[in-house]
Amino acid sequence: MFVQKTDLVSQARMSKKLPNFIWAIILALIFMFCGEFLGGLISYPLIKYLGKTNFFTENKEMILLLITLLSFMFTSLVVFFRVSKIEKRKIETIGFYKDKWLRKYAIGFLIGLFMMSVVVLVLFMQGYIEVEKRPIQPVGISAIGSVLIILIGWIVQGGTEEVLTRGWLMNILGARYNITFGLILSSVFFGLLHLGNPNISYIAILNIILVGIFFGLCVIKTNNLWIVCGMHSAWNFAQGNLFGFEVSGLNVQVGSLFDLNLVGNDIVTGGIFGPEAGLASTFVLALGILTVFILDKRGYFSKNR
Repeated sequence: MFVQKTDLVSQARMSKKLPNFIWAIILALIFMFCGEFLGGLISYPLIKYLGKTNFFTENKEMILLLITLLSFMFTSLVVFFRVSKIEKRKIETIGFYKDKWLRKYAIGFLIGLFMMSVVVLVLFMQGYIEVEKRPIQPVGISAIGSVLIILIGWIVQGGTEEVLTRGWLMNILGARYNITFGLILSSVFFGLLHLGNPNISYIAILNIILVGIFFGLCVIKTNNLWIVCGMHSAWNFAQGNLFGFEVSGLNVQVGSLFDLNLVGNDIVTGGIFGPEAGLASTFVLALGILTVFILDKRGYFSKNR
């Protein structure tokens, strides 16, 4: 159902270049900076052009957020260049197999929505969530248009981070050393990438590392990147534009189906960083990781090879 016959680490071993962990981390940072540079080259003239239109003036925050999210795709393009031209292997070997890819992505997206919804439900049942009575962004039916537009950006942004950290870094380290080392180092790297985000906290970093471990385990067990691309995009989309919270400390309030506020103990809720920085997310992510191990022990993944 989900798992390919050849695992991704074995595919990575076929690479003409297998960097050590220090050079791999440096390369990952280079990919990011090159992607951001290329994204900036494209975004600047586009924003300058759109800035002359009435549509931009009326929807400035939404357009800027969308362009920012879409610019992530250039990091993916840099990774694809490395894989195909330098490592001499097919792009699909990082986990982008064509077999039932849309179905796998959709399943991942639903899982991501479900997990963030459970976080919100736990907080709501404990009295840590209130409905915003005076929203400053479009909410509900009036927000559907902007929400669907921004969703495209989250699909690109979430997919790009998975390409970089799970599709390339984790598996290339797994091929050079072992997959456990690749999983842990790529997850820590993923967490530390968020150190510059506004209102970052120790729990936020811990939870983002746990997100990396959960996504990484899913890739290892399914040998497919589509499902975690869906999870990642849905996780961010649900936080920002389904429930109206900050996403990893960033304000993305350009429209939301619901506009909820976190109240009470920031250690539990995540406060102004968003639910990713709260113990409620820690609990849900730990359950997610445990679920992967239970399914694996019961042979779920091997049955679907």
